[in-house]
Amino acid sequence: MKPKEWINKIFQTNKGCILILVLLGLFIYIWSLPNEMFWDDDDFILKNRYIKEWQYFPQYFSQNLVAGASLNSNYWRPLLLIVFASEWSLWKDWPPGWHSVNTAFHLADSVLLFFILLTIFRNRTLAFCTSLIFLTHPIQVETVVYVNSLGDSLSVFFMFTSILLYLKFRLSNTNASLSPYYYIALATYPLALLSKESGILLPAFIGICDFMLLDPKKTFLRRMIIIGRTIWPFALMALFYIYLRATKLNFINTFNFYDENTEFTSNFWLRLINFFQVLQIYFGLIFVPYDLRVERILEVPKTFFQPAVMFGSLVFSGMVSCAAYYWKRKPTITFGILWFFIGLILTSNLFVAINALVYEHFLYVPIIGIAVLLCWLVIHHLNSASLKNTILKAFILLLIVYCGLSIKRVFEWRTAIGFYENLIIHSPNSYRVINNLGMEYADKNIHDKAEKYYLKAIALDPKNPVAYHNIAGTYRDTGRTDLALQTFLKAVELDPKFIFSYKSIAQLYFLKKDYRNARAALEEYFNRSDEKASTLESLIYIADLEHDLPALQQYWQLAKAINPNDPAIQMKLNSIEQELNKTKRTQ
Repeated sequence: MKPKEWINKIFQTNKGCILILVLLGLFIYIWSLPNEMFWDDDDFILKNRYIKEWQYFPQYFSQNLVAGASLNSNYWRPLLLIVFASEWSLWKDWPPGWHSVNTAFHLADSVLLFFILLTIFRNRTLAFCTSLIFLTHPIQVETVVYVNSLGDSLSVFFMFTSILLYLKFRLSNTNASLSPYYYIALATYPLALLSKESGILLPAFIGICDFMLLDPKKTFLRRMIIIGRTIWPFALMALFYIYLRATKLNFINTFNFYDENTEFTSNFWLRLINFFQVLQIYFGLIFVPYDLRVERILEVPKTFFQPAVMFGSLVFSGMVSCAAYYWKRKPTITFGILWFFIGLILTSNLFVAINALVYEHFLYVPIIGIAVLLCWLVIHHLNSASLKNTILKAFILLLIVYCGLSIKRVFEWRTAIGFYENLIIHSPNSYRVINNLGMEYADKNIHDKAEKYYLKAIALDPKNPVAYHNIAGTYRDTGRTDLALQTFLKAVELDPKFIFSYKSIAQLYFLKKDYRNARAALEEYFNRSDEKASTLESLIYIADLEHDLPALQQYWQLAKAINPNDPAIQMKLNSIEQELNKTKRTQ
């Protein structure tokens, strides 16, 4: 068999397409294995004690995602924590292990997408080309290489699994109540919800996929009724999830990440024109992925009459009009447009005000809709063999460009310092980027540069306690203990709930043998954190040095409240009580 015939045979089989997807994905993302872990990886993984000990497993379902790092957030992702805990058990903070899991889920998502599209359109070329774009597009690198973003690909894995099983049920021509595919699809939905909040979009994705499979001779209303009869349990589950997030699992403010009413959160018009602006940016990133970066600081537009807003509104209205016009004659166009906008709903700021206007990983799923649309348009207009060869060569060239840009982007995530130094060029006034760069220099004992960037961060936001805490650590590590103590105290003065400084304050007071203030700082930490046992140990140790019997009695009583069945604690309390009685008799 000639090489050309052998290659054609590979592309004409499902197994061959899957092999290409896997090999190409590995070729791009194998370079990510040595990459360091940073950005939110610190709080979500490296400093998250919940994933380091299985004793915290019940808290996965009742606490927010970063509670183990003594932080609060709107995120509730227990299955993601389970995966993180499993990974920590296997390889601790060894980066290649974490990156291999992220890569594996992205490859799995690409394969599942191939089968979903193949099932819907029965066109292997369309399914394969779309999956290749999803797999290789440079905009996907942020989701795959950024370890903490596993929530995206993990949730998508369960969403795509559920969609594929649902489609198998529909093709089986079996009643839903008798189909094992249907029940497994339904059982997979909670796994998507437990991985990331975006999993709630699954019923909408299933709806448009189901619509494509149903007999086109049936009326629109009839098809909607058929879909409604089978999709209602998914919708009911989504409503129950929303209820939980609004009540028991509402850690800050699930439906307004700003946790306050601002002009942006209270004015739908501002959020709408901002969405048009962001839409213009997203289309630029999809079609010309040249300026990829995590941090983008945008000004919320105040008027419709700005070029970016007007262009975005034209794109939006044009796409919606096409979706409405072609739904019957060319349903693939409508499918692609609806998929794109469904994928953007949660991050559009239209219905839920989130703490970000634009992020590349927000396009992880929506880009599929654009890819389906473009691939179908190209394939639909291939009328000659010569044109097919030209398009094939152009597509191969596009994939080569995508792979090159993706690998380049992977290397931009290689080291924390390199990443932040590159990002600060684009975001010179980003408090978070500047402070994080200072932290990376401090971790590598480059204290002069760390101090320089901490001071820049403080100048940008003098009321934020984080940089004060960090620069105080640099002062302490370079021997300026008095200045360090003063700065740690400044951090908790700015925000008494900023618990991280209390332990450092206690340590510095202890070194000065100022035991009373050391205990006061530790007591604040004890009251505000959930590290009760270890903090009590320190308090008992200091009180014992002072021979402060009333304080010792108080601390051991707190210890008894934590471990009421520990006989050693009761013995210690009895001993202290005897000493107190003896002291009273002496007096």
